[in-house]
Amino acid sequence: MLIRRASNQELHFIQSYAPIVQQEATLGYMNGNAQMINYDMTQHYKGEYHVIVEKGVLCGWILIGETQMPYKEEVIGMILELYVLPRWRKHGCGEALMRYALEICKKKGFGKVQLNVFAGNNAKKLYDKLGFHDVSTMMERNI
Repeated sequence: MLIRRASNQELHFIQSYAPIVQQEATLGYMNGNAQMINYDMTQHYKGEYHVIVEKGVLCGWILIGETQMPYKEEVIGMILELYVLPRWRKHGCGEALMRYALEICKKKGFGKVQLNVFAGNNAKKLYDKLGFHDVSTMMERNI
């Protein structure tokens, strides 16, 4: 498998998948919210999509960015999106993309990398395996 920067054609495909990614990543909490789908994280977080391909077939992607920590004078790496197409799940694509992203962040000199994951998302198991730990918990209650 090869991991590289996404081409323009791949970026269009990734954008077309935004409602599906949003729905899956948030476990239905955000169901194709047009405002969030049209929000360009690549600009806000200086992000860049990278793809994993097998014999020319797109298997998944990761959006790697950076941000200023709100409580420290430190710029850190951000994993803004990780998505593996269903056919390629359980083949190591997600882990390969994450390890690739961590290497990029390391080369950029970031001391930390953060990501957000919704409670109940199976990807959390991968993040735990790669050494991520909980920093905060957002909670809500219907009233």
